[in-house]
Amino acid sequence: SSSSSSSSSLSSNSSNGLTSNEFGPPNASSVDTKSLRGTDVRHPPTFLQQRENLKSSQPKKAEDGDFEFFGWTLHHIGGALFFMTFFLFVLYPVPIINLEWSHYNEYLAGGQDSFVDYIRYRFTDWFTTIDYAPSLVLMFLTMALIVFGSASYAVFVGESPAHAVWRIFVWASGSPAEGEVTPSGRFLGIIVTVCGMIILSLLFGIVTEVFSTKMRESKMGLQKVVEGGHVVILGYTDCTRCMVEELASARESASGGTFVLLARQKKEDIDKELFGRSLDLRNSRLIVRSGNPCYTRDLEKVAVQCASEVVVLSNTSLSPEEADAQTVRIILALKGQNWPTKGRIVVQCANPVNKDLFLGLYPDKVEVVVVGKIVTKLMAQSSQQHGLAAVFSMMLGFEGDEFYAKEWPELVGLSFREVFYRFPDAISLGVFTAAGKCILNPGWNYTMKEGDQLIVLAEDDDAYEPVEEPYYDFEDGLSMLPTRSRSKEKLQTALLRERSPSQVLIVGWNSNIGPLLVNLDEMLCEGSRVLIHSGVPVSEREASLELLKRQQNGGKGFVAISIECQEVEPEFFSSKIELQKLQHWNYNKIFLLAEVVGPECDSADEKTVAVLAQLQVIHNQLSDDKKGKYAFDPVVEMCEDSTREHLKLCGFTNFVHSSSLVSQALAAVTEEPKVNAIYADLMSGLEHSFDIRDFSDFLPIMEELPTSISFGEAAWKISLTGNTSLLAWSKRGETGEVEWEMNPTDKVSPREWTPEDRVVVLRRFATLED
Repeated sequence: SSSSSSSSSLSSNSSNGLTSNEFGPPNASSVDTKSLRGTDVRHPPTFLQQRENLKSSQPKKAEDGDFEFFGWTLHHIGGALFFMTFFLFVLYPVPIINLEWSHYNEYLAGGQDSFVDYIRYRFTDWFTTIDYAPSLVLMFLTMALIVFGSASYAVFVGESPAHAVWRIFVWASGSPAEGEVTPSGRFLGIIVTVCGMIILSLLFGIVTEVFSTKMRESKMGLQKVVEGGHVVILGYTDCTRCMVEELASARESASGGTFVLLARQKKEDIDKELFGRSLDLRNSRLIVRSGNPCYTRDLEKVAVQCASEVVVLSNTSLSPEEADAQTVRIILALKGQNWPTKGRIVVQCANPVNKDLFLGLYPDKVEVVVVGKIVTKLMAQSSQQHGLAAVFSMMLGFEGDEFYAKEWPELVGLSFREVFYRFPDAISLGVFTAAGKCILNPGWNYTMKEGDQLIVLAEDDDAYEPVEEPYYDFEDGLSMLPTRSRSKEKLQTALLRERSPSQVLIVGWNSNIGPLLVNLDEMLCEGSRVLIHSGVPVSEREASLELLKRQQNGGKGFVAISIECQEVEPEFFSSKIELQKLQHWNYNKIFLLAEVVGPECDSADEKTVAVLAQLQVIHNQLSDDKKGKYAFDPVVEMCEDSTREHLKLCGFTNFVHSSSLVSQALAAVTEEPKVNAIYADLMSGLEHSFDIRDFSDFLPIMEELPTSISFGEAAWKISLTGNTSLLAWSKRGETGEVEWEMNPTDKVSPREWTPEDRVVVLRRFATLED
C-alpha cells in the first residue's frame, strides 16, 4: 500500500514535469527527449533552459491577454505603450533644460550660482507655482519604478517585458508576491514590494515634508531667486500693480518677461493683494520676495546683480523728503556692489528738487522719473481744460499709440513739415539729435540731419514707415492761403497767468499736494486763495507746507496763492454736515485728492466717491443764483480702475487716475529710457503746452468753421499758426459720449465737424508767430 501511494505520487509529479522537490532539476525521465536533442551530455542545460523547455512542452492556457493583433497580444501592446509613455516623460525635459542652459550662459555664467543651483531653483519655483506639478512628479516616480522593476524582472526571471510590467505594477501597489513560485521571482517580488512601500512612504512622508518646507519658504519670500535678464521692482506701492500689468503688456509679444518684486511687506499679504484681484500677467511671471531693499543680502536674494532693469519706487506712506531719503540709501546699496552689472536703474523721485541728487549718486546708471509732477500738472491743467488727463494717458500706456524714436536716412535733408506728411500711420512730434537732445516741435522749417532720430506717435514700432509722396498736398494748400492775418489772441491766453484771482478748494491730502500747489502758484493770478479740507491734523499739514514754502522762489514761498487749512475728524470726512460748511459754490476750482496712506487704495477711493456724491447732492439743492455762480466740475484723483465707472455713473468725467499715470510712465521709461526726456519736455511747461482747443482758435479772422475736414487738412491749418502739431481730435461714441481719437488710421478722408468738436495740440512757445 505504501509503495503504491508513493508510486502514485511520483506519477503525479512526473505528469507535471517536476520531481517531488519542486525547486530541484527535473528528472531525466520526465523531460521530453526531443527538447534535449543536440544537447551536449557533458554540459547539461541550465535551470532557465530546462524551465523554458518545460513551458514549451505544456499545453498553452487560454488567457485574456492572448488576443492577438498583428501578432501582438494585449499584454504586448499595453506594455509597449507604457514604455513609450515613460520615455516621452524622460525626453520631454531635454529641450527645456537646453533652453535653461542657454539662459544660464547668457545671464548667469561666471557668477556664484552654478547651473545645478539654477536648475534646482527653477524646479522648486515650478513645483510650488504650477498646480499640476506635484501630480506630475508622483506619476513620473511611479512609472520609473515600474519600468526599471519590469526590466529587471524580465532579465532575471525570463518573462516578457509586457508581462513583467503588469507583475511589477501589482507588486508596487502593495500586493503580495506569493503567486510567484521561482526563487528569483519571489526574491525580486519582495524587493519591488518593499521599494513600492518605500515610494509610498516617500511620497507621503519625506517628499511631502521637503517640498512643504520649500513651499513654505517660497510663500514666505525667503527663497533665493536665481534669474537673469529680469526686472527687479524695489518697493510695493499703490502703483505697483498697474506697472506690472503695463510691463507684462509691453513684453507680451516677446514671449513675456520675469518680474521680481522685493518689498518690506509680508509676501502673503502682497500675494493676496495682487493675485487676489486677478492680476493680468499675460504670459509673464511675477516672483515676490520679502526683504529690505536697503540691505545688500536682500538685494542679492532677488538676483539684482543680474537684472536688466531695476525700478526703485518711492514710498508713498512717507513724506516726499523721507521717501527720497530712503531712495538715496537704496541707490547707495546698489552702487556699493556695482549692481546691476549690465543693467540700469529707473528711480521714482518724490520731490523734483532731488532729481539732480539721484543723477549724481550713480552716473550713467540712473534714470530719474519725476512722475508726481506730471500728475499734478495734468490736474492743474484739467481745471482749465476738461479731460486733458484722459488724453495724455492715451500716450503713456502700451495698449494704444506710443512714443517711438528711429533714424530714417532717407529723410535727411527734408523739412520737418514734409516729414510730418510722409507718415500716414504715425504723427511726427520732434527729433532726438545726434547728441541725444530731445526737441519737440523743432519748427516746420527744421531740416533733418544725419544722426537725427524722428520721434513719432504710432501703434507699434513696426506699424509705420515713410512713403514716397506726402499723403496731403500741403504745397497746394500754401498757395491757397488767405492773405489776411491769423488771430493769435486766443492762443496766447494759455501762456499768461489767469487775469483774476481764483478761489480753490482742495478736499483731501496726499503726497501730490505739494506739486499741485506749486503748479497752481505758477498758473493762478496773484491774490488767489486755497482752502485745504482734510482729516490729517493741521499741525502735520502746516509743517509740510512750511518746508514746501522754503523751497519755492529762493525761500520766499508762494507768490500767487495763500493757503488755509481746515481740519475735520477722519470719521466725518465725508459727512454732509461738514461738507456743507465748505460752501463749495463759492469756489471756481475744486480738486478732490485721494487720502491714501500706504499701498491701500480702496478706502481712499471710497472716501473720494462718498465726498463727491455728497457735494453733488448739496449742489443740486442750491438755489439757482448759487448754483449758477460757478460750474460744478471738480477734478477728481482716483487710484483704482473700478472707480472710473462709479464716477461716470455720477456724471463726472474730469478725473485723473494717478496710480495708472505713475505706473504707465515708469513702465514706459523702463522699456525705453528716451521716453523720459519726452515726458519731461512735454510737462515742463517751459517750452511746450499740451492743450485741448476749439478748432476755430486756429482759423483766420472771419473764416467760418468747416462742416467737414480731413486730419491732414486740419493738421495743415493748425500748423500755419506757428509750431503747433495736431495730435488727436474728439468724436462722438455710439452712446453720445465724447471720445478721443489719437493718430487716426485714415488721415485723408474728410469727416463731419461740429462746433462741439475739439482738437488736442502740442504747441511750442519759443517760436510762436507774433
